[in-house]
Amino acid sequence: MGYKAVVCDVDGTITDSSKLIQTLGIEVLRQAQDKGCVIMLASGNVLPIVYGLSTFIGLRGPVIAENGGVVSYKDEVHTLFSNQVPLKAYEQLKRVMPGVRRLYTDHWRRTEVGLNRETDLDKVLETLKDWPLEVEATGFAIHLMEKGHSKMAGVRKACELIGVDPAEVVAFGDSDNDALMLEGCGYGVAVGNASEKARRAADLVTQGRHAEGVREGLLSLGLI
Repeated sequence: MGYKAVVCDVDGTITDSSKLIQTLGIEVLRQAQDKGCVIMLASGNVLPIVYGLSTFIGLRGPVIAENGGVVSYKDEVHTLFSNQVPLKAYEQLKRVMPGVRRLYTDHWRRTEVGLNRETDLDKVLETLKDWPLEVEATGFAIHLMEKGHSKMAGVRKACELIGVDPAEVVAFGDSDNDALMLEGCGYGVAVGNASEKARRAADLVTQGRHAEGVREGLLSLGLI
């Protein structure tokens, strides 16, 4: 099938529902790398966290952070989007929704605004319905992003950096914000706990949940 790279979401995909990394996920990604695949992590989290995770796992591919807003590879950081409009939108939310809170990790966020998972999503969507924004709920946070901002945009940049085509990439994910990535890469795998939107976008929905699903997908494609 000629797949040269794997891009894998973190929260809910190689973690359990409590955001705890499953060692099985680490093991199978390393195995795929040992067999010659470039392994990339793609997360809605900020670059310091995703970069640290990738480094300690021992992965050598690009790191895609902030839902594709930031891509890091070989000590260079590429910023693909601006947080100017998301920050203005957040100011509007504070006027309409007193007490709305950003994520603690927004201290390091460069291209979007992340809201606490307990924030009323329906009220956010209603308040910002006329704004030129992407609003993505992952189950772990609500992300306010520029139009066009997506993990797939980050994947395309990462592919450019390593010299592969997105059609040569296998994507793994579980949430709505993974759907474009699952659909846009050569092959998309939604793990068994995936959202309905992610399932519809995928070529394969595994029986296994979380890291078990990642192993199942890699095995089915002969990548481990």
